Amino acid sequence: MRKNLHQATRTFRLRTALASCGVTALAVVACLSVPAAAAPQHPSATELQRARAACPSGNVCIYPDTSSSGNPDTYYRYGAHNLRNVFGNRLIINNQTGGAGFRLCAAYGGQNCGVRLGPGEYVANLSPVNSILLEP
Repeated sequence: MRKNLHQATRTFRLRTALASCGVTALAVVACLSVPAAAAPQHPSATELQRARAACPSGNVCIYPDTSSSGNPDTYYRYGAHNLRNVFGNRLIINNQTGGAGFRLCAAYGGQNCGVRLGPGEYVANLSPVNSILLEP
């Protein structure tokens, strides 16, 4: 009985922590159920350098896939930007100046956002993301 209560408390705390970050249990299960062979390959260092050079200074660029090929969607102004028809794993380059960051948000209008991501390169699943929030 005590063991079951302890397990239920841990489960409740985990659910609460994930919900406060905007992560649903379904998203966690989906991430954990992907076989290792189907996991996205991270771009090589030269691909990242080429992608960073292709992303204009002061912009956040979202590429069509996890590589630097293709024309990225670019976002320049601070504030919320709604995403449309953006699914799957994507390469995101934060080439903003002055240490500016961005957040991936589950709702439109920059609502229900995750952690702040600083300058750099990221590969993220944008299927559950409906907007990004650029901030100084």
